[in-house]
Amino acid sequence: MHIRRAHASEAPALSDLARASKAHWPYSAEQLASWHDELTLEPSTFATYHVFVAEVQARIVGFYLLVPLAPHWQLEHLWIVPDHIGQGIGRKLLRHAATLAEQAGAKAIAIDADPHAESFYLACGARRVGALAAPIQGSPNRVLPQLLFDTESGTFRRERPGS
Repeated sequence: MHIRRAHASEAPALSDLARASKAHWPYSAEQLASWHDELTLEPSTFATYHVFVAEVQARIVGFYLLVPLAPHWQLEHLWIVPDHIGQGIGRKLLRHAATLAEQAGAKAIAIDADPHAESFYLACGARRVGALAAPIQGSPNRVLPQLLFDTESGTFRRERPGS
């Protein structure tokens, strides 16, 4: 697997990847359609934020988008193509993001996670610090776990971006 900076021309493909990955979870077609804009990356985003892709045999199999904010950087996207979920790609992308943020001086990465992804982030070393109400049809009590991943925790500290 190779991690590299994404290109603005890849925005449509990465948007499609995000939508396919979100559809991996048991959401209705109507609900997925309502998230279309949230799962769409604009080419202008690539000049402002950190967007990296993971490739396996020249095929993009995942990506993340990291926003440098204070006091914590924000992980806006981390998506893996469904047929590669569970193969360690998400963990490597999160490790890459954490190292990049740490090298830039960030002490932590904030994540508003999909409820289905919370266990992944917790297994990687994040901790839950809150929750946002995010009701959807059929799930009025749904919340988005608010997580914090300490970049200096040592969990992913040993690797450098690109490794």
